[in-house]
This record gives sequence, C-alpha cells and structure tokens, in this order.
Amino acid sequence: MLAILLFAIICGLLGEATEVARLRLSGIAMPALGLRITLVVVYAAFGGIFWAFSSVVSRRPIRMAAALFAIVLLLPWANFELLPAAGSLTSIVGSVGVTAVAALLGWFAAGAPRAIALAISLFAAVANFPSVSTSVSGSDEAARVSGGKPNLMLILVDTLRADHLGVYGYERPTSPNIDALARQGVVFERTVAQASWTKPSVASLFTGRFVHRHGVIRSLDALGDDVPTLAEVLDRAGYRTAAFSANPWITPEFRFGRGFDEFVSGRAIGAQLTNLYRAVRRGESTLRKVGLRLPISNWVFRWAGRANSGNAERDEAQTEAVLSWMKGAADRQPFFLYVHMIGPHDPYDPPEEFAKAFARSPRKADRMPPPRVQTTFEKAKPLEDPALERLIDQYDGAIAHSDSLVGRMLAQLEESGLSDDTIVVLTSDHGEEFYEHGNWRHGNQLYDEVVRVPLLVRIPGGQRGVVRRDPAMLVDVLPTALGLVGVDQPDGGEGFDGRALFPAPESTDQATFSEHWWFQGGTYVSQAVSQSGLKLKSTRDEGRGREAEELYDLSRDRRERSNLLEAGEYDESDLDLLRSLIARLGGAGVSDARETLDEIDPTTRERLRRLGYFDEDGRK
Repeated sequence: MLAILLFAIICGLLGEATEVARLRLSGIAMPALGLRITLVVVYAAFGGIFWAFSSVVSRRPIRMAAALFAIVLLLPWANFELLPAAGSLTSIVGSVGVTAVAALLGWFAAGAPRAIALAISLFAAVANFPSVSTSVSGSDEAARVSGGKPNLMLILVDTLRADHLGVYGYERPTSPNIDALARQGVVFERTVAQASWTKPSVASLFTGRFVHRHGVIRSLDALGDDVPTLAEVLDRAGYRTAAFSANPWITPEFRFGRGFDEFVSGRAIGAQLTNLYRAVRRGESTLRKVGLRLPISNWVFRWAGRANSGNAERDEAQTEAVLSWMKGAADRQPFFLYVHMIGPHDPYDPPEEFAKAFARSPRKADRMPPPRVQTTFEKAKPLEDPALERLIDQYDGAIAHSDSLVGRMLAQLEESGLSDDTIVVLTSDHGEEFYEHGNWRHGNQLYDEVVRVPLLVRIPGGQRGVVRRDPAMLVDVLPTALGLVGVDQPDGGEGFDGRALFPAPESTDQATFSEHWWFQGGTYVSQAVSQSGLKLKSTRDEGRGREAEELYDLSRDRRERSNLLEAGEYDESDLDLLRSLIARLGGAGVSDARETLDEIDPTTRERLRRLGYFDEDGRK
C-alpha cells in the first residue's frame, strides 16, 4: 500500500511540475496554488489507478504503471504542441510514435525508482520555485533612469462607450474614478476608434495605422513584423515595457507582445492553460458528438477555481498583478505599462454589489444573449424594454466595477510615488450598441455607439480640467505618446495615419475614419468618415451585391437617427467631399503586411467562445 501511495505522489509531482515548467518557459506567470494542488491530486490519481490496473495484469506493475503514466503525460503535449490537427495521417502516425517512445521511457525509468524519485522531486522544487525579480541594476539601470523621461501608463477598458461615463454626460454614477482622472487632465470630447472590434482596433492603437494598412482584420490575422509598435519604439528608447491583457485577442499569440519585456497574457487563465485541461475538454467535445454533455472539466478542476472565470474575475486577478508590478516599478523607470481590462465586454458579469447598484428592477438580469446580426443590411428583433433595461443595467454595473479597479491602480501609482512622473492615458477599443440601429454588442456597425470612445490624458504638471472639442482617433495615441515622452517618431512619423494631439492646435475640420472588413460570405466592407459635424457611412457587400450610403449631421443628430440622403436634405458638395475622403483614407484594399496563423490555440479559442466569438463547436 505504501508503494502505491509513493508512486502516486511521484506521478502527481511530475505531472504538476511538467505543466508548471511548460507555462513558465512560455513566459506565463506561475499558476495559483489551488490549481497546482489540483494538478498534483489529479495526476496522482492517474498514477494510483495505473498501479492498481498493472498489479492485476502484469508481473512488473511499477514498470507498466510508469509506462502508462508517461503516455498520459506526453501524448497530450505532443498533440497540442507538436502534431497537426487530430485525424490527419501525420497526427495518427505521430501519436503512435509518441506512445511507443513514452512507454519505453516510463518502462526503463522505473528500473531505478529511487534515483528517478529524487530527480522528479528536485524538478518539482525548481519548477515551483518563486520567480526572481527581472529588474536590472548597476550601470544599465542608471543609464535608463538618467534620461529623465516620464513614465507612460496606457489603460484600455474594453467595450467602453463614451456616453456611459459621467465625464461625457451620462447621468448614472458609473465612473467616479475615471471622472476624477478627467478633472486632472485633458478630455477629448469626440474620439473615434478605427474598428468595431478589439483586434483590429488595438492593432491601430499600437501601430498608429488604419486597419486596412496593418491588415489585421480576421480571426487568424496577427501583427506583421514590418509594422513597428509603440512598445517596440519605447523599448528601443530605453523604456521598461510591460503589458497586462485580459482579452484573449490581445496576446503574444497574435503578435501583440512585440516590444514588451513582460506580457501577462489573457491568452487563457488558470486551468485552461494546462495540457490536462485541454485533454479533458477534447474528451468532452467527443462525448458531445454522441449526445453526452458532461461537464468533466468543471468536476476535475472545481477545487482550482473556475476553469472559465468571468470577465470581472479576470479583471480582479489582473488588477492584483498590476498592483504588484507597480509596487516595484520605481526600480524600472522609465516604464511603459499597458493594461487591457475586459469587464464591460459581454457577457456582463459585474460583482453582485455593482449589479444591484444599477438594477432598475428587482428581477435578476437576463443571462441569455439576445439575437444579433452580422451586416448593416440586417436588423435584429429588438428586445422588450424591461429586458433591454436589464441588459444595460448589467453593462453599467460592469463599467462601475472596471472604474473601481482603475481607481485602485491610480491610487497605487500615487502611493508608489510615481504619479508625478507618469503620463496616464485612458481609452477604449470600441463601444457597444443596444439596438439603437437594430443590433446588439459590437463588431460590424460603425455608428457612434460603437466607434465613439473615451480618451483622457493626464500629464504631470500639464493642463487640468480641459475639454478638447477637436476630433481625435485611436491612431493619434502613438504619435501623441511619443511626443509627450520625448521620443522621436520612426521615419519622422511618415508611416503613421494619426497626429500628435499635443501641442497641436484645435481644429474642428480634422477628419476621423473607421472601417470594418468581413470576408465570410464574400467581401464585405463598411467605412465611415466624419468632418465638420457631418458623417458619411458607406457599405458594400460584394457577396450579396448590395451597397448603401448614410449621411448624418452629428451637430443636430448625435444619435444618427435621420439619414439625410433619404430625406434629400444635404449639399451635394458636402457629400462629394466626404466621398473623396473615404476614397483617400480608405485606400484600395487590405494590406498584406499582417501575419496569418495556421490555427488559434485551443485555450484561446475557448476563451473567445465564452466572449461570443465562437460557438460550442468552435465555428466563428
């Protein structure tokens, strides 16, 4: 009995250490203690089961059990990390080969049980040893600090429409901390995102280029190497660069990690990162095909915390990591810190106290998402008013929760003595629509509820409580940031589509531009330009042979209710000018500067599915 127990413990340590070492070598932070304990227990259970089975069928139970455990440990790793998609000839042959090699390794390793047990114990100790600070010291650090450049903190709150913040006139108290930040700096009244969903929008934020120029428009697209990012420019200028992202699109997998010394990624969190979890999920998928829906992953990992934690939980965990990083940031100046929060993204899941604070009805908010459509030419069936109110209440509660976390980060900046040396920029990648134009969520339409985002800039010793009414865009953030920290723009800024907002004079004639590309079902492109209060949206769906134009006077019709082209109330010269702007800013097509991935990592796909991007079977 003691031998079985010792064998099971060794298997548990080996399985857990292998998972942890793989994650840490990939640049991912060490998993939480609860998950590590779960891994030890589950892998130990495998070891015990294999020993019991081997004792019945083999005269050498320890060798056979070790061989079986080696197969369980190595076969999933090979299939997830090395071999192509399951079902192909290469995958089948490779799996057979890995099975044979793993069995032989386990069989022969068990011939020296004491030496192997000692080696595994040492391996587990090293794999679980806490990280040593990566900050440098000595002359290199002195050289970095001596430049006297300010720090830069860029906070992006995902899916945050501007008109749901107090600083932009919202009547509900969703944003006391963001409003306080606005009073300490400059607020840009009208800022336009370049895309209607996260990946292309943040790619524009990071590169200062319009969507069609960086080319990141589809699920498998990633940033190309030829397009420099803000982090790369600042890294070359001597900045310490760190990113914390809770959105699975904004990860090193899609090349957003370029230029960052550290990237704490929302690629997947907790159990989803382990080969064990992925193997269990693949088993669940196989069972679903024969009609069995068993939440095995939830049973196995229930003591490790939720395998699929919600947006609010992810933001809470990420904020703790950011606060920890900031406490040591004084030794890493100057720094560029990027924080990407996910809270207001559907499914809206604010903590109970925030949900209750904004609930207009005592009834529990609806959890099932309402229907949505993919193109401008379709309209979704609207929700009844009570259901729509509950949806918006949940969204506002999620904003308020995100605002509280922003407040905690800004407070830590102050407590660490960094506030007077740090420029803070707060913005969003896009907004959210609630049936203002026949749809819900975001991702395809370019009305203001989706593309108008907040932009706040606090500069130590700079202007306070100033509202800028000249139009701005997310592509302006890169040249603006470089100008504020005193770093030269690459190639003199020739490759950027944005402009430096400081000390640029205000001009209401500045044009803004957004675009959405969708290639499923044929080439679909929607582009919108606004200038001097007029906004033109042009959409064509080549796959279905449809085109549409909409013209709005935002100075009188901020909610874009009255299409001037339908009413015949427009000046032909104004329309021609806006059409020419779309032609000039929109280019001739999508650049091939992007990289294209062969597939999306299964754990990333699982997280994206929970955010509504893929269905249960993994289809977009």
